[in-house]
Amino acid sequence: MDRAFADDPTVLWVSEDPEVFASEHHRYVQMCAEPAFDHEGVHATAGFEGAAIWYPPGIGVSDEDFEAFTRTVRFPDKLNGLGALADACDRHRPKGPHWTLELIAVDPAIQNKGIGARLMEFGLAKCDRSGLPVFLASSNSANLPFYRRLGFAQTAELRNPGLPTMYPMIRDNRTWPG
Repeated sequence: MDRAFADDPTVLWVSEDPEVFASEHHRYVQMCAEPAFDHEGVHATAGFEGAAIWYPPGIGVSDEDFEAFTRTVRFPDKLNGLGALADACDRHRPKGPHWTLELIAVDPAIQNKGIGARLMEFGLAKCDRSGLPVFLASSNSANLPFYRRLGFAQTAELRNPGLPTMYPMIRDNRTWPG
């Protein structure tokens, strides 16, 4: 995930320094993955070329864990700004129970070979079996067409002065055909 997010607009905004990125992003991904492990929500390819983190309804990083992480970073004000942006994204979540795609990444050296699509199909199949909608907040406008092809609809374009732009998206609930 670190290689895949190295040129992400939001990550670049938070970690201007490559050394800061190297240490902090890895810990951020670990923090995001921990709540998903107990719910079989961390999916990776066999060779770890790609991975995705999914949260079932009611699961995610706790406020306490995020605050503890914020106290350990080099630019806590920027991370707090992203927290405010995440709160703005949360206002675009489905009202009832839903799944969340927290992170998905494919090693840039082998992107555009269907790895991301396979990871999404695997995770979305689990979501579809539940019949619940799926939420994500993309930090990179270049990824929006990919998500749209998978049935996601953009619900907003959140622009706050001095912060990166975020794109909340929802995929309506589907009933698993099997």
